[in-house]
Order: sequence, then structure tokens, then C-alpha cells
Amino acid sequence: MKPVLGALSVVLLGSLSGCGYIYGEDGYFRDRGSDYQAAQIKPRMEVPDGIESKPIGDLLPVPGQVTGNQEFDEFEMPRPQAMLVSAEASEFSLQQDDARRWVHAQRSPADTWPLVRQFWNDYQVGIASESASLGEVETDWLAFDVQADNPLVRRISPALGEGRSEEDEHRFRMRVEPGVQSGSSEIFILHTHRSQGGNRDEWPENSDNLNLERAVLAELESYLSQSRADGSTSLVASQEGLIAQRATLDEDGAGNAVLNIQSDFNRTWAAVGDALGQADILVTDLDRSSGVYYVDLDQTASSQQEKSGFFGRLFGRDEDEEVTARPLQVRLTQVSNGVQVTVERSIETAAEGDEAQALLTRIRDNLN
Repeated sequence: MKPVLGALSVVLLGSLSGCGYIYGEDGYFRDRGSDYQAAQIKPRMEVPDGIESKPIGDLLPVPGQVTGNQEFDEFEMPRPQAMLVSAEASEFSLQQDDARRWVHAQRSPADTWPLVRQFWNDYQVGIASESASLGEVETDWLAFDVQADNPLVRRISPALGEGRSEEDEHRFRMRVEPGVQSGSSEIFILHTHRSQGGNRDEWPENSDNLNLERAVLAELESYLSQSRADGSTSLVASQEGLIAQRATLDEDGAGNAVLNIQSDFNRTWAAVGDALGQADILVTDLDRSSGVYYVDLDQTASSQQEKSGFFGRLFGRDEDEEVTARPLQVRLTQVSNGVQVTVERSIETAAEGDEAQALLTRIRDNLN
């Protein structure tokens, strides 16, 4: 036992002395925090004879006289340079910031105004008031059920949404404002509605139906983009007699029916929408950004319009009538030489061959 205690004592003393050797006053890792107190002043370094030295001045000289009441000219922040639009780039684009949406134009308000004013003329929408100086247009009231053949009503009525009465009247206010960048402009749409025969005239702060606001903006952006491509302000007139001559019904590599149209996307989107209306096919919804029309083959557009608003849709179906809805998607896809129109159940499932062939044939036969 005693030899063990003796060995432990030797080891303990060795470890203590070892710590002093490393961290002590003369150790390798000693505390040098007080070394400055023992520092000695050394004589100034002198340059040897025969060698010229360059004097070192103050890096940040302080002026001799500084006054705080000097007057300076007011600084004006310059406007950013105008963006250059290439031939491939779109001069008009649909923009969104949270709940706000608008069409951005790479043109000044003065150059944009005639185009947006012509938009309402080409879509046969009456104007209640307008002010070129303010860049503002207010349309007449539109009754979707009475004016179902109106070009704009045909395009935007699917955006009305289920459960919304088609017996209401709708109107829009469009305003053209200067954009953030020099030489650009921003186009805003405001929507309001009332019951037919109502006397509501005031405008809300925000659109009553955001879906209709978005649909009109999308239609306006498509119209303006095509107007630039055609070098004309009339998109509706330029569509007549052109699309049908460039449409062919083919099959893809998997044997699915495909309607190939040799035209740009904007023109094809508008033409297919018109063809669905001419074929009396019910469009329940649309998504232009995805290039999709949602259609229901079990109902026709005319029969849906004959139903008396919300209560007609609520009580119009017989209790024993089976609901066999066949929702389909008519999808437009931009390809190198034009646009392909296909029919799908979903984005991952194609429609039945005969069903897709029949629907695409109806669309082709009703193209202008």
C-alpha cells in the first residue's frame, strides 16, 4: 500500500511542476498582458546617409477652415434609364404584387392610351365616360346573360365563378398611369357590379370580383401583345380567316389526338376560346397562365345561360337526375412551330381517344 501512495505522490508533484513549466511565469504560454509596462523607448530609426527618404504625411488631412453654413444646390435623383425591348421580348406583361395586378407596358402613357382605348372598341364594349388627360375609361354596364354574344363577355364569363348570378350588371374602369421607369406605363382595371335595373354608381376601393379583374387584364395583355406583333390596333379583326387555315388535326407519338395550329400563343388562345363558344361548349373556368380551358361536355353554354341565376342552378336539376359530369381540360402548349391543343383529364392523364378526337374536331370546325 505504501509503495502505491508514494508513486501517486511523485506523479502528482510532477504534474504540478509540469503545469508551471507550461503556464507559469517562465512558461511557454505565460500571460503577456503586462509586458507593455516594461517596454523601453528605442531611438528613432534613421535613414543611412546617401539614401533619400520620402516623407509620410497625414493620410486623412483635416481642412484648416470648416464652416457649417455653406449652401449647396438641391440634388435631384435622376430617373432610371429606359429598358430596351428586343424583338423576342414582350413589350406588355401582366404583373402582380400581393393583391394588386396590372399590365406593364414599355411605352409612355401617351403612346399606350390609343391602344387601350381601341381595345374596348374592338370588343364592342360601350364607353360611359373617358378622359385622355387622366388616362381613364369607364365602360357601360354589361349584362352577361343578355349580351352573351359580346366578344369580351364570351372571354371573361367563365371567370365569374360558380354560385355567382349572371343576371347582375358589370362595368369596368381602366386607368393608365406612368410607370416607375421612364417611358413606361401601368394599366389598372377596377370592377363593380349591381343587380339589373339597380342604381349603384359609386366605385369600390377594390374590385368586387378579383377573378373578373384578372380575366380582363389577361385579355388586355393578350390583345396588346398581338397588336404589337401585327403592327395594328385591331386584334379581333386580324384573327378572322387566319387560324382555320393553319390548323391541322394530327396524332402525337403516343397516338393521342393533337390539334396543331401554326400561330402564336396569344392569337391561338383567343381563337380557341371563340371556337368553344361557337361550338356551344360550356367553359367552367380558364387559366391563361397555364394555357388551360376547363370544359364540361355534359352541359352546353346556351342551356347554362337559360337557367335563372343562382336559384335556377340550385333547383333546376331533377332529384332523380344523375350527375355524370365529364370535366376536361383543353390545354394549349407553345412549341417551336406554333401551338399544340390537346385534351386531358388532368395534367398527368390524357382523355379517351375518341372523346379527345371529337372535341378537337369541334374546335377545329369552329375556328374563324
